[in-house]
Amino acid sequence: MPYTRLGMFALTLAFALSPLAATPGFAQAKPPADMSFDKGKDSPGTVTFSHEKHAKEGLKCTSCHVKVFKMKKGGTGPLTMDKMKAGEQCGACHTGKSMAEGGKTPFALADTAKCEKCHKK
Repeated sequence: MPYTRLGMFALTLAFALSPLAATPGFAQAKPPADMSFDKGKDSPGTVTFSHEKHAKEGLKCTSCHVKVFKMKKGGTGPLTMDKMKAGEQCGACHTGKSMAEGGKTPFALADTAKCEKCHKK
């Protein structure tokens, strides 16, 4: 008889937990729309940042937020090439060196052939 009770308990537990097994889990939130930043005085064009493109590279929101950037646009201060070249802001990753997260090598800020990736005319 004790096996019958154990079997009924296991069956009841399996039935109770089955809705959890049927759900796909927690999906990552949809990335925000592209963001544009004002053109600086020496800038070749308006800077456009795509969360979606970065997410497709395997990066998560926490890859940049809040380690590199604040969550609210403008909260980190103005984006400048000087800060980026110093390894801050976008320059924290865009070094041309391989990154552990995502397994990709982001283009380097110094690669002038890639300016149009961010600066849109």
